Amino acid sequence: LPAEVTHLSGPGCPVCVTHDAEIAVFLQLATREKIIIATFGDMLRVPGPDGRSLRHAQAEGARVEVIYSPLDAINLARAISDAEIVFLGAGFETTAPASAATLSTARREGIMNFSLLSLHKLVPPALRALLSGGAAVDAFLLPGHVSTILGIAPYSFLAEEFHRPGIVAGFEPADILLALCLMAEQLAKGRPEVVNTYRRAVADQGNPKARALLAEVFRPTDALWRGLGSIPESGLRLAPDFADMDAFVRFDLSLPEVKPVPGCSCGAVLSGGITPPECPLFGKKCTPAHPVGPCMVSTEGSCAAYYKYRIQE
Repeated sequence: LPAEVTHLSGPGCPVCVTHDAEIAVFLQLATREKIIIATFGDMLRVPGPDGRSLRHAQAEGARVEVIYSPLDAINLARAISDAEIVFLGAGFETTAPASAATLSTARREGIMNFSLLSLHKLVPPALRALLSGGAAVDAFLLPGHVSTILGIAPYSFLAEEFHRPGIVAGFEPADILLALCLMAEQLAKGRPEVVNTYRRAVADQGNPKARALLAEVFRPTDALWRGLGSIPESGLRLAPDFADMDAFVRFDLSLPEVKPVPGCSCGAVLSGGITPPECPLFGKKCTPAHPVGPCMVSTEGSCAAYYKYRIQE
């Protein structure tokens, strides 16, 4: 890219934005008897406040199952009736409908030993928090996968209130370059808009059926984001009709006060304050093989990507 264009990764990785306190909760849950944690593989390696992860808990005897779909957790609950199956529901608007569908399936089939620990996050409130906090961002490359659910209306405040372009784009190089060109054009003309350039996958109105399912099963709630703190109504909790399947309620859980991981700059990376190589731990104490912070854990994480391509170069 031209030197005038700085392309930063934001808080777009579900593992990366999971807060230390949330990690502490599911590590605490993993120590309880007759509980099986069902999770996607990336969450297994996320270090908590004391450096321990679910992988450590698993090595110490905790029952942790890696799944590829929330519905796999339902199959576990069917097969193992003498244990409680708790699914860690992490991710944005893209994955939350699958969690909602899984809860509806469990309710419909009368599966009583299944619950959800909802750590789901919402993208638009995080973008508002970044801009309200003074982030030096001139335009937003908006996530195509999230937008398949949301459409483009929830992003309208970017242009209307903050006068920033917002471009929904796909993931191919040509998609990203087109979005960057449109951003530059809008900024040059002083006419910021929210535009959908990913029409082969994203409808302007999003997916009404998926949004209806979210509205049935979840309610917006304040949520903790790594590096961004508490953001109003940026998370999803279970609606009252599904409260009996809420792991926070069923197991009387609450988020503890935790100290941040010493030296980890993941929060500054996620908010665009620094790039990964500016973190003093990057490539030294913190590597994909031995991650200190979550931005180095997932292949979607900014630090893991910077490390991978730095090594190749």
